[in-house]
Amino acid sequence: MNTKIIDGVLWKKLIIASSRYLENHKAIVDALNVFPVPDGDTGTNMSLTIASAAKAVEKHEHTSIEVVANEISYGALMGARGNSGVILSQLFNGFAKGTEGKTEIDAKGFAEAFDQAVKVAYQAVMNPVEGTILTVSKEAAKAAHDALAEIDCNIETVLEAAYQGAQKALSETPNMLPVLKQAGVVDAGGQGLVFILEGMLKILKGETLDLTPVQPKVEEPQTGKKEEYLPGQTIKFQYCTEFILKKKEKGIDLDAIRSFLLDKGDCILVVGNEAAAKVHVHTNRPGQVIDFCTSMASLHEVQIHNMCEQSQEMQLKAKATKHLGIVSVAAGAGLVEILKSLGVDIVITGGQTMNPSTQDFIEAIDSVLAEEVLILPNNGNVVLAAQQAVTVANKPCQVVETKSVPQGIAALMAFNPENDIKYNKDKMEEAGKQIITLEVTYAVRDAQYDGYDIKKDQVLGIADGKLALTGDSASEVVEKLVMEKMIEDHELLTIYYGEGVTEPEAQKLVENLSQKYPDVDFELHLGGQPLYYYLISLE
Repeated sequence: MNTKIIDGVLWKKLIIASSRYLENHKAIVDALNVFPVPDGDTGTNMSLTIASAAKAVEKHEHTSIEVVANEISYGALMGARGNSGVILSQLFNGFAKGTEGKTEIDAKGFAEAFDQAVKVAYQAVMNPVEGTILTVSKEAAKAAHDALAEIDCNIETVLEAAYQGAQKALSETPNMLPVLKQAGVVDAGGQGLVFILEGMLKILKGETLDLTPVQPKVEEPQTGKKEEYLPGQTIKFQYCTEFILKKKEKGIDLDAIRSFLLDKGDCILVVGNEAAAKVHVHTNRPGQVIDFCTSMASLHEVQIHNMCEQSQEMQLKAKATKHLGIVSVAAGAGLVEILKSLGVDIVITGGQTMNPSTQDFIEAIDSVLAEEVLILPNNGNVVLAAQQAVTVANKPCQVVETKSVPQGIAALMAFNPENDIKYNKDKMEEAGKQIITLEVTYAVRDAQYDGYDIKKDQVLGIADGKLALTGDSASEVVEKLVMEKMIEDHELLTIYYGEGVTEPEAQKLVENLSQKYPDVDFELHLGGQPLYYYLISLE
C-alpha cells in the first residue's frame, strides 16, 4: 500500500486496531513486571487506557484528524490507569495538539505530531526516567522523523520506521535501567507501546485484525449523586449553569470567559484549551453567560438547574456537605471499613492489579459532599491517575502521595478538618513518610531479582516497596521482616491480615512477636486484602 495521508477515519481505524492488538498481547506485557509479585498490570493498564480512547470514537463518523485525535485524547485521559496508562494518555494528548487546525496529515505531519506527543508526555512526568516508555516513544519519534529523508516517503514508511525505532529502543532499556537487566526483561510500558505501533502497522499494511472494540470490566467506585449547594443557606445565585464549548473559526479565549464571569456569579470553573472548554457557574442570568460564550464558540451539552427547587431528599443529604472531603483507594473489606472509620468519604476499590482510572477518581470526587477533596491513592502506581483527575475535577483537590494503605492510615491520623487543604496535604504526607510499610506476598513465577533466586510460590517479604527477604511461610517472613526493620524508636506495630489468613493464625503471630518485643505495642486488624498475606505498619 502507498498511503499518503491520515484523516480522522483512518486514525480512528488505527486506534481501534491497536487497542484490540494490545488487548490480545497484554498478558505478555503484564509478565514483564520486574518484581515477581501478583500485581504486574502494566499491560492491563495500557490496554484499558487505549480501549477507553477507542470507545470514545467507535461510533463517530468524523473525517477530520483534528476532531478524532481530540476525541481519542479525551477518551484516553478519562480511562488512564496506572503510571503507564497516564503517560500513554499524554502521548495521545500531544499527538492531538500536533494535529490542530488540520483535517488530514501527511508523513511529515505524522512525524511532527509524534514529536509533539513525546514532548507533552515528558512534560507530564515530574522526573522523567530513561529506559522507560518515554525513551521508547522518543526514539520512535526520532526514527519517524529520520525516515522523511527517504525518497517517496509515505505513512507506511514513517510508521514502519517508528515501529523499528521503538523496538530498537526497547531492546536497549535493560542497559539503561539496571533493575531491568537484573530481571532479564525489557521495560513493560515500552513493550506496550511497541505492540500499539505494531497493531497500527499491521492494519495499515492491509492485514486482517479483529477490530471488535474491547469493553474491559472495570470495578466501579462507590459513587452517589453530586450536590450543588447547601440548603439552609441563602442562595445568592439561583441557576447552576454548565456547558461545553467547542471553537468556531478562532480559538476559545478562556481568560476572557473567566473575566466576564467574575461579577456574574460564583462557583466559577472554566477548564480546557483553545479547542474545547467546560464552563460551570452559579448565576442569576444564565442567558447572559450563554450569549457571551456563544459569541466565540459553539455550545454543547447545556445544563441549567434551578437550585431553589431541589427535593427534600436532596436537602437532607446536602446537610452533610463540609469543607474538606477525602477519597481513598483500597482493596479488602476490612481495610475499607478502617479507612471509613477514620473519616474517608469514599473508598474506590482498587490498588494492586486493579488500578483506578482517572474517570473513577473524577466520579468519586464529584460524589463527595465537600467543597474541596483530598485524595489518598495508597499505591505508587495510582498516584499519576489521581493527579491527572485533579486537573479536570469540578472542585479543588489535592493528592496526598501515599504509596501504601498503612501510609494512608497514618496520614488520616494527621488530618484536621479545621485546617485548609494545603496544610492538611503537607501534614498528612509528612505523617505517611514516618511509616515503614512491610508487605508479605508470594512469587507468581521463578525469577532472578536483586540477588535473590526466587522460586514460584515462595513467600516474599517487602519493605517500603523493595524486596527484603524470602521464606517458606508467611509467619516466618513476617518475623524476619520485623526483626530486620525494627529499631529502638519503634513503639507501635500494626498488622492487617489478608483474605488468605485466618484470625487464629494472625493472633498466634502477634503473640509470638509480643513475646520477642515486650516494649512494643501490637495491634491486629482484619484487612481482607487480596494477594498479600499481611500488610504491616511500623511507627
